[in-house]
Amino acid sequence: MTRSTKRSAKGELVFTSFLFVVGVVVLWDASQLPQLGIADFVGSSTFPSIVGWVLVALAGIQLFSVARGNLGQPEEVEGARIETKVYWKPFLLMLSGLLIFALGVPFIGFPIAATILFTMVVYALKPGKTKLLVVVPIAAATALVTYFGFTLGLQIDLPLWLDLNFGTTEVIVEEDW
Repeated sequence: MTRSTKRSAKGELVFTSFLFVVGVVVLWDASQLPQLGIADFVGSSTFPSIVGWVLVALAGIQLFSVARGNLGQPEEVEGARIETKVYWKPFLLMLSGLLIFALGVPFIGFPIAATILFTMVVYALKPGKTKLLVVVPIAAATALVTYFGFTLGLQIDLPLWLDLNFGTTEVIVEEDW
C-alpha cells in the first residue's frame, strides 16, 4: 500500500466509524423517547429508529468494504489539477457558525441563530464575492420559512426570540393537539 492509499483508507475508516457511532447514538436516543399508549405501530421512536438502523447498516457495509480494500477513487478533473491543500478559514467559519447555532438557539431564538449560520456558511464558501446586503435578507427569509414550517406545519416548538428566563425548569405538557 502506498502512503496516499493508507491515508485514504484511514480517512474513510474514520468517516465511516463516525457515521456508525452517530447511528448508535440515534438508536439509543430513540429508545429513550416516551412511548404513548395511543399509537399502534408508529410511535415517537419509529422514524428515529429507522434512521439509526439505516446509518448503522450502511456504515457497517462501508466498514467491511474498506477493510477488504475497496477504497473510493477521486474523480479525474479535465484541464485542472486537484488541490490537496486544506482551507482552514472556511472550515473554521462554518464550524463557528454551527457552534453559534447550536449554543445560541435557546438564548437568541431559532430565526436569529439560523440567519447567522446561513450567512456564515455562504460567506465561507465565497468570501470575496459575498454581498452581505443580499445574503443576510435571503438567510433571514430562509430561517423564517424553516421556523414557520416547523412550528405551524409540523407543530414542533422552536424558540422565536430572546429567552431571558435562564433558570426556569417548568415543563408544560399540552395533550390536546
